[in-house]
Amino acid sequence: MSENLFVEATRSNGAGVGAGRSRRDVMLAHSEIAGYLLSLGLIKPHAVVEGGLTVVDASRRNCVFIATTRSGPTHVVKQAGPRSALTLRHEAVVLRMLEHAPELGGRVPTVVHEDPELCLLVLRSPASARDFTMQHMTGRFPRVTAGDLGRLLATLHELDPGELEGPREGERTWGLSLVEPPHEVMLDLSIAAQDLVSRLQGNEAMIDRLNRLGKVGYEKALVHGDLRWDNCLATAAPGSRRRTRVLLVDWELAGPGESGLDVGTVFGEYLSAWVGSIPIVEISDPGRLLSHAKYPLRRMQPAISAFWSAYCRAAKSPPQLRRVVELAAVRLLQTAVERAQVLSEPSAHLVLLLQVADNILQQPDAAAVTLLGLSE
Repeated sequence: MSENLFVEATRSNGAGVGAGRSRRDVMLAHSEIAGYLLSLGLIKPHAVVEGGLTVVDASRRNCVFIATTRSGPTHVVKQAGPRSALTLRHEAVVLRMLEHAPELGGRVPTVVHEDPELCLLVLRSPASARDFTMQHMTGRFPRVTAGDLGRLLATLHELDPGELEGPREGERTWGLSLVEPPHEVMLDLSIAAQDLVSRLQGNEAMIDRLNRLGKVGYEKALVHGDLRWDNCLATAAPGSRRRTRVLLVDWELAGPGESGLDVGTVFGEYLSAWVGSIPIVEISDPGRLLSHAKYPLRRMQPAISAFWSAYCRAAKSPPQLRRVVELAAVRLLQTAVERAQVLSEPSAHLVLLLQVADNILQQPDAAAVTLLGLSE
C-alpha cells in the first residue's frame, strides 16, 4: 500500500468522524488515534507502517492518549466529556498564554491543534520525557531534577496571572472541606473513601486544624494547581542525554492561587511514595515497619532539600515553610481519598496516610525537620 493510499484510508476509517455520528457525540477510541494524527499531518505514515508508533491510554479526568514515535516528538490527544469540557478549554487558554512567557520556553506543552466541536486538544512535548513516578521507580531521587523543578515553579509563581480565571475557590484544596463535605460529594464517594472521611470527622483536633488552615488569607500567584508526580516530566536539555530538565503538563487547574499549595503538593508526593513503600504486616499497627520502607526518607531528603532550596533562592517572596508543610498534609488527605475511590475498603497504607497527615498538622515544624529534612 502506498503512503498516499494509507493516509486516505486512515482519514476515512481511522478517526471515524462523520461516519453516521454527530461530531459533538464523537469520542475517539484508542484505535482511532493514529488515523486522527495522520489526518492532521502531525505524524508520518511510515511511523505507523514500520511499527514505530505507540499509543498509550492515560485517561483520568479526560480521555487522554499519548502517542510516541522512535524519533519524533510526543503528541498527547486530550478529549473532554460533557462534565470536563470547560476545564479542557481552560487548559488551552492557559497554555497559549504561557507560550508567550519566555521564562517558560520549552517547559510547557505546545498546543498544535484544538477542535472545539470535539472538545479536543492535541499537545506536543519533547520526545523521551519520563514522568517523576517512572523516574523514581528505581529508588533514585535525583537532586538535579528536583532543583530544576524548584526553580521552574518559582519562575511560574512570579508570572502575573492577569485576567486569567481559575477553578472555583477550594477546588484545588477540597481536602479542607472533608470536615463537612456537601451531601452530593458524599454520595459520589466509594465506601472506602467514606470510611476515611468518617475517620477524619471523628478527630476533633484535626477538624479544628483544617478549619484554621482554610481561614488563612494569602497573596494570589499564577499556580499550576495539580503538581502530582505524573504531571512533572523529566526531559533532556538540548545537547544532553540526561533527563535533568522539567516540563510541566496537565494545566486544567491552573490560575490564580496560593503558591504554597504547589510546593506543598510536591512535598506530599515524596511523602506518599514513602508511605506507599512501607511493608505493613499488621493493619492495626501500619507503622510498625517504618524502618523497612523501600523508599526511606533519608534517600528522599537530599532531593527535597534541593527542591526547596532552589525554590527559595529563585522566588522573591517564598511562602513560610510551616504553611507549606501544612498544605502538604492536606495533599496527603486528598491523595488518600482519591486512591480509596477504587476500593471497597480503605487499605492499611491509606489509613497510614491519614495518620501521617494528622501528625504533620499537629506538629508542622517538627515534621519539616524529621520527615522532610528541612528547617527555615
